[in-house]
Amino acid sequence: MSFTAKIINLALKISGMKKLYLLPEDEFLRKVKKMNEKKVFYVPTDNKAIYKKHRIKGRECLIVQKEKKRAKRAVLYFFGGGMMVGPDKGYIDAIVKLAKKSGCDIWYPMYPLCVDHCITETYEMIYECYKEMVKIYGGGNVSTCGFSSGGALAIGVAAYNNTMQDKLPQPHHIVAVSPGEVPWNDEERSIMKENNSKDPLVDYAFMEKVEKFEKQGREDVPEFMIHMSKGDFSGVNHIHFVYSKDEVLYGAKQNFIDNCEKYQVKYTIRERSGMFHCYALFPYFKEAKEDFEEIAKILAEV
Repeated sequence: MSFTAKIINLALKISGMKKLYLLPEDEFLRKVKKMNEKKVFYVPTDNKAIYKKHRIKGRECLIVQKEKKRAKRAVLYFFGGGMMVGPDKGYIDAIVKLAKKSGCDIWYPMYPLCVDHCITETYEMIYECYKEMVKIYGGGNVSTCGFSSGGALAIGVAAYNNTMQDKLPQPHHIVAVSPGEVPWNDEERSIMKENNSKDPLVDYAFMEKVEKFEKQGREDVPEFMIHMSKGDFSGVNHIHFVYSKDEVLYGAKQNFIDNCEKYQVKYTIRERSGMFHCYALFPYFKEAKEDFEEIAKILAEV
């Protein structure tokens, strides 16, 4: 492990960020809402890329282009945050890098969070976004990519597509970095709990409480939206997973593998020991740079 990675891991542990997940539900929700007050949609004013503001089902979406002319292909990119916390402005830097390195336009929707919305509303919005992208760029020219809960949504687009009567072409590539889900079997729970002390960012306690927020009191929420590894992956060509072996969400890996094999979907898994959750989102040290480059390379493939 690089020296920088060790320092970041230590800093995250000292920060006590995991304490948020241990709060009672009502206090946890108050804290999250307070955090989200500062996480508002914005359009950068720099000259690093071409930025366009777009609206889908009344929600904002930022389109990032390498050049003024629209690219031939695009990526539907999802931020993480456990379906509860909005994105920081700093995420835009990674998106700009991804646009430049992949040669794709990046669509970055501010999807409904489960602080106030049922996860079904989240899926309705992101699928509408995907539908519009397929119409513009054409079938086979749109990929999905996401980190953490965003990784689940990157896969979830394909599963949701398989519930439609008039299905769209499936994403060209799916890149899921540490995709999140509520655990549903003993093996998954066991690994998550075992990794809990090693993960400086995500606490297993969150995995036990997030389902209630995602459902928002509804009992008719499709199972795959809560347990993504139970989704119908049929028709998907290839899913690329990226994990830290020491993170809580590594516990879901085998469930995703089993489901890929069930639906005869090719998959690759890139994993490292000692990394923090979604480390590849911050390409400022050796391991993260290498894996971010690999993600961009995958999305650049025709």
